Amino acid sequence: MDNWHSFLKKNGAKFSNKKEISFEKTQPIVDHSKKESFFTPLTHLGLIQLEGIDARQFLQGQVTCDIELLSKDNSIFGARCTPKGRTLTNFQLHETCDDKLLMIMHRSLIGLVIKDLSRYAAFFKVTLIDATELYAVFGLVNVTLDSQFDVSSSFSYKDGRELVTIAGHHATDLWDELSNISTVDGYNSWETLNIQSGIPILQKETSGSFVPQMLNLDYLDAISYTKGCYTGQEVIARMKYLGKLKRKMYRITRTSNQIVSPGTPCYVEDINQISGYVISSIQLDSNFQELLVVLTDQAAISQHMSIGNANIEKVQYLPISYMKS
Repeated sequence: MDNWHSFLKKNGAKFSNKKEISFEKTQPIVDHSKKESFFTPLTHLGLIQLEGIDARQFLQGQVTCDIELLSKDNSIFGARCTPKGRTLTNFQLHETCDDKLLMIMHRSLIGLVIKDLSRYAAFFKVTLIDATELYAVFGLVNVTLDSQFDVSSSFSYKDGRELVTIAGHHATDLWDELSNISTVDGYNSWETLNIQSGIPILQKETSGSFVPQMLNLDYLDAISYTKGCYTGQEVIARMKYLGKLKRKMYRITRTSNQIVSPGTPCYVEDINQISGYVISSIQLDSNFQELLVVLTDQAAISQHMSIGNANIEKVQYLPISYMKS
């Protein structure tokens, strides 16, 4: 995919050290009240490809989602957990036209998850490979794609967005087609919509720290409580039926121009211990940020918080559509 990244750079792209993409001459955030249309190459995401006659059976016993719900026309959210129920990664699961399964997640977790799953794959007729360089991933906002060639897979979000994958050698073709009907924008605009929709993207810094319900993955239909056993299932089921969830994910805004990294601790005034962690954050303009943070119930009733090394400051809680009463 070096050719793909070189192509993007020739078209004004810049990359962060995590492959988050930005473009010159674009605004950091889109005014969605105007139903603007844009597309984003999601170069910060990676893919694991599973192939073989046992691929579905193997994955069914390893992840939180019900693989029986997966089809070429229905991609789903899911998570891979440790035996103690901690989320190693969350992902989108796609089935391609050639019956391969694709787990799409932050690229910083690809190696970790392949190593973890490979310990169990030896007992099944399935192969796992890092397919990050085999596919290109695009995010579409208010774009109706009438492609002259088939995309490999797609995922429709409840907020109207679409994520599509395409074989790497067709990436520039899809770019050309999208450029004729829309405008390109960067990671900031796409990730803002993830935050507003309450969709976490775990990275290396936040892997293994939370049970899935703390990340609101149950609201995203990423957890099956009826499909049977899978790694971490006992802890996850106990949390639903017998336990009391004492942390969950919130969307907040703060006044700052110092962006904070995933995994940054949060402190609430008068509580002398860590009260939560940042999952993701985005700079909306020179003054305001939006963040997804996992907080304790006790912390979430406070309107004042310190994030990282910052002083105690006022924060505002913002709605997430799936948590509206």
